Amino acid sequence: MGEMAQKIIKLDRGELIRELNVAFAEEWLAYYQYWIGAQVMVGPMRPLIADEFIEHANEELKHAQWLSDRIIQLGGKPVIDFADLQRTAQCKYEAPDKPYVMNLIEQNVVAERCAIARYQKICDMTFGKDYETYRMSAKILKEEIEHEQEIGDFSDDLRAGAELHDNLEK
Repeated sequence: MGEMAQKIIKLDRGELIRELNVAFAEEWLAYYQYWIGAQVMVGPMRPLIADEFIEHANEELKHAQWLSDRIIQLGGKPVIDFADLQRTAQCKYEAPDKPYVMNLIEQNVVAERCAIARYQKICDMTFGKDYETYRMSAKILKEEIEHEQEIGDFSDDLRAGAELHDNLEK
């Protein structure tokens, strides 16, 4: 990290790097949770929801890249052992052992809400103290909020469809 960049950061870099590594590990797990869910998913609207899951997976991977870059800029090292990802993450990966669409949607909504809390925490930690990390975490926060909304919309659509079906059957 450059000399001037070190001078303008007004917080404990070690603590920040630890927090960014937690987020980094969570992004890798989120990537995999979305990706594998899209592969094994069954149920209504599967092709449409699987496509959305793949799009979200790619965005989670992009977030991991941004976090890795920032951790290195700050003089740290991102989690390098894949086995350490689950130990480091606080938002946990859930295997899609019940691959019905609604189950996967619910798993991913929970994961997105945890990610939103993580990036809000990083934003709070860095506001006015580390502009570059704040800017990056605010951008990721915005995308995680969008993910929660998009996944929630699918849930609402599926529930509405089920209600309509039940009413037509009566």
